Amino acid sequence: MDVGYYRGRKGISVALLLLCCTLMGYISRSTISVALPFISDDYGWTSSEQGYWGGILLGIFLVGYGVSNTLLSPLIDVYGPRKCLTAAIAIWSFITFLTGVLGLIFSAFMVLRLLLGVSQGVLFPSASKVTKTGFEPKLRSRVNGLYMSAMFMSNILIALLMLPLIRLIDWRPALCVVAMVGFALAIIVWRHLSDGTGLNHRPKGVREAYGDIIVSLRRVIKVKGFMTVTFADASMNLAFWGLSLWMPTYLLNGKGFSLDDLVWALPLAYTGGVLGILIGSWLSDRIGRRSEVTAAFTLGGALSLLLMMFASGQAEIVACCFAVFFCISLLPANAYTLLQLIVPAKDTGAATGLLNGLSNGLGVFGPVVIGLSVALTENFDSGIAVMAVSQVAAACCIFAFRAYERSAKDDQ
Repeated sequence: MDVGYYRGRKGISVALLLLCCTLMGYISRSTISVALPFISDDYGWTSSEQGYWGGILLGIFLVGYGVSNTLLSPLIDVYGPRKCLTAAIAIWSFITFLTGVLGLIFSAFMVLRLLLGVSQGVLFPSASKVTKTGFEPKLRSRVNGLYMSAMFMSNILIALLMLPLIRLIDWRPALCVVAMVGFALAIIVWRHLSDGTGLNHRPKGVREAYGDIIVSLRRVIKVKGFMTVTFADASMNLAFWGLSLWMPTYLLNGKGFSLDDLVWALPLAYTGGVLGILIGSWLSDRIGRRSEVTAAFTLGGALSLLLMMFASGQAEIVACCFAVFFCISLLPANAYTLLQLIVPAKDTGAATGLLNGLSNGLGVFGPVVIGLSVALTENFDSGIAVMAVSQVAAACCIFAFRAYERSAKDDQ
């Protein structure tokens, strides 16, 4: 039964709850980025070893994340986002707790990072399902932009809260604190989120469920424009994951910042991402030409990356980082919005999961590319240059999507 769109205070509360979910997901996965210098000290890594092992440690999360997005997200269309999201938050919180306990055993650390990626695979597809079925089309860029702003809000909170906490009690107990907050959030989601509309029939067993997954994925791949928006999102993810996971170490080792400097520099840089995604989403809903607006933002990101390579003073460096995140932040939100425009409600979870899985599958190379740049050349410039090229490719793809956007609007 169609219960209609969320409106008024209920719509605001649901959108904010989605933001809290994605915020906790990012804090759980990305706290490692500011903890990396401390992890390196505990393991006794050299600068080159930190680049190599740190890149693998940061990137292996995305392997599990990409696989999980593809294989588990179609279950959201069957069982609903409430059950899937509650289970995911509880599981990744338990894994985060275990990471705090077993973090000094490197093999366990690696396995837990992989499993953390698997556990978070349904996070954004669940949020996308709620947005598609619960909000009017004219609001979807803003709703998608709000919960996806967690990509940058989380980094601000990590710099302001987690970095001081790590310095106070060490990185492993800090992860246990994050896990406790996650368990509390899982209870809130179960009590306040509903599944809404757009669910497929419930399967009789596991075999039928995965039979439905294969059918859903086949339908999604055949949708015109799906691969175009997926490649655009993948190119953006290469830069996002490379930059966000290496940014603290980049400022420390590549630009000469101190740990005290990071407390103000990182929040200012990531504030650019929050403002970019919120302003860009508002413009997209207002103007309606989402593909073209997103392409312009993304090209600005490529230019800002090149400027960042040559920046020297601290204020200049932070301003360039601000501009980079401001410009690259819009594409993920509008990729979801454009996907929701061309994909039917019954396949939203599967489509978002496949897009997220494929794009983050390429995104895994972002931190690895920068890590190899550090390991081989002892600087970040080569890796940053690759990130800039990836943004040009993303802008070209999302601009090409405008034909599918116009066609979908004409059909509505």
